[in-house]
Amino acid sequence: MIDNHSKSNYDKYVLYFTIPIVLLMVTCSTIGIWYQKLYSRETVGWLSQVIGQDISNIIFVSPILIASALNAVKGNRIAKIIWIGTMITNVYSYVIYSFALHFNFLFHVYCLILALSIFSVLNFFIKNVNEDFSHWFSEEANTKIIGIFLFIIGIMFSLLWLSDSLPAVLTNTVPESITKDNLLINPVQALDFSFYIPLIFVSSVMVMKKKVLGYLLAPMMLVFAIITNVNIISLTVVTMQKTLSNNIPTIIGFCFFTMVCLGILWSFLKNITEST
Repeated sequence: MIDNHSKSNYDKYVLYFTIPIVLLMVTCSTIGIWYQKLYSRETVGWLSQVIGQDISNIIFVSPILIASALNAVKGNRIAKIIWIGTMITNVYSYVIYSFALHFNFLFHVYCLILALSIFSVLNFFIKNVNEDFSHWFSEEANTKIIGIFLFIIGIMFSLLWLSDSLPAVLTNTVPESITKDNLLINPVQALDFSFYIPLIFVSSVMVMKKKVLGYLLAPMMLVFAIITNVNIISLTVVTMQKTLSNNIPTIIGFCFFTMVCLGILWSFLKNITEST
């Protein structure tokens, strides 16, 4: 049995990763917002998305990472799930920064943030490889609701991206979403098709079958969905400002979707028991 002091020391690695990641993120995003010549080779649409992500990094992602890390070190299980879900989202964001932007003087910093984020996630799973996450929750935890909801999210985004990419594949053309932003491929679609959508489906099935890892993956992927929604809302607001487009219906839709995700996540996390 590990005492509380030992658990605290055991979880300190969360802070060791989080503090440098947040410092680097805030620095890069501040530079991106105030020195937009950094993105001078991006199209207006892509510039809007990057600036929106920079704003979200400072206002939302960094505070969530710090707050969850500080509480995770104390052994708080909800904080650990929020932290790993946010860090997974950070990996997603910095793959795009590192691979989808034109080269700029922050390139190596993007790669460093990506590396630290990846290794923080790997370290979390290595250190918790023997953890029985099902024991974190009381018997009242409704695995069916969160599992079905995740499955619906997976279907929705699969259909959304297929509606854009599949017709182009069948007609041997390139989707407008790629050509208008001067991209080789849509990095968001590539990430979603290859990793995140499959992980959502796996999480959904595992939690409905009450598999041990499903109790971690399902809420983790809901945190991912919430943070991603916030990022999308932020970049959509910036896009609306820079392109004078009317994106209010999209913003309202994602705000509603975010609230539903928060409700489902809380209904599951409220059944977490105190660590002993």
